[in-house]
Amino acid sequence: MALGKVNAEHQYRKLFSENEHQKDIGRQLNLEYSQLQLEQSTLSMHSKIEDTAKKSLKMKEPETKKIIMLEKQ
Repeated sequence: MALGKVNAEHQYRKLFSENEHQKDIGRQLNLEYSQLQLEQSTLSMHSKIEDTAKKSLKMKEPETKKIIMLEKQ
């Protein structure tokens, strides 16, 4: 009987520890998901701006040979 109680308490502690570990993983995944949503929102804004520039303002990327690179001194 006493050995059964010790075994049950050991199992409880082991499962509790695993549960806490899984909760930590869940929190980390939620944080990563939030960061990815923010990144997606930012990227979609750039895409929308580019689409507007191309369609409404008739802008286009310059030819490679017309691009001048400047160096900061």
